Amino acid sequence: MSHKRRHRPKVKNAAADAPTSLETKPKKWTTPTVLGLVLGAVGALGVVELRPQLTVVSQEELATDQPFSTPFEITNTGYLSLHIDNVIMIYHKVEYSGINITDAKVGSKDWDNFDLERGGSKTIFANFANGQPTKADIVMAIDYKFLGKRWRWLYRFVGLHIQKWRWAKEPLGNLESFINDSVDDALVRHKKALQHRN
Repeated sequence: MSHKRRHRPKVKNAAADAPTSLETKPKKWTTPTVLGLVLGAVGALGVVELRPQLTVVSQEELATDQPFSTPFEITNTGYLSLHIDNVIMIYHKVEYSGINITDAKVGSKDWDNFDLERGGSKTIFANFANGQPTKADIVMAIDYKFLGKRWRWLYRFVGLHIQKWRWAKEPLGNLESFINDSVDDALVRHKKALQHRN
């Protein structure tokens, strides 16, 4: 009895039969392309550098053990002069022995509509109350104009008593929306008060 030898079907080599990929030509960096990228990067950096920049620093108390006699100095640290529309102080939480004050708002005509040249400063005297509180959490709001639009900076200071009182900068955290609403309300009241005086 003879056995016929079975032939296995030939399997094509898929790798060998696969179409060869076309070689991609390397991109040519022409002079206009390079110049466009460089000028774009420089322009972006220029916008960043020219944007308004302010710093707010607390000074030494003008009266001993009177934290609210502390002046706050606003300085334009940017490259361009800047017009400030107004400054509002929000006394978010102030605690004395047996007295708690929340979200008091203070504005002043002297803090409205002034220009800060490059490197220029203005000192804000916000004599809110006498005596030394046990706790204090305040925010300075500064509204200004830039590129035809109105903007706002918020600077938060928390009072600390270590041998002597000092104001420490703190992040706003989740207070930003609430503080913005308080500032908007304060501005409405401030403008009405100014109208009645005039």
